[in-house]
Amino acid sequence: MAGKHFIEDSEMAVTQFHRPDFRQEQRITNSLENPGVPTILEFELPNGKIFSISTEREILIGRRARREDPEVSLDLESVNGREHGVSRCHAMVAVTKGKLTIQDLNSLNHSLLNGQRLIPMKRYTLRDGDVLTVGMLSMQVRYVL
Repeated sequence: MAGKHFIEDSEMAVTQFHRPDFRQEQRITNSLENPGVPTILEFELPNGKIFSISTEREILIGRRARREDPEVSLDLESVNGREHGVSRCHAMVAVTKGKLTIQDLNSLNHSLLNGQRLIPMKRYTLRDGDVLTVGMLSMQVRYVL
């Protein structure tokens, strides 16, 4: 069963899901049509480095270690992403039903939102000031309207 992944939780039966098909171009999110959604997100690392990214398209968080890897919007390779356990396609930020959401893409080392582990492939609301941890790399998320 190539491409299929399973998770098991003590409160639910085994759930089957598929890893999304990553596109070279991220989809347009229509963030400009949603007044409560920021047009820019800033991701601030503990060392003070800030990445500013438009929310006009989905934001793929990961690292592009090789030329054949999918294009990522927030490339953490430059801040030792591999050593911090960041997967090449780790998480996705997108506008869903008028809200900014974060989704762990079944990464090997997981994602945390404000210290809480994200269930892979489930969308969570991403708010101004949240702390997102991918692998062992934490960053504060800030809205820029």
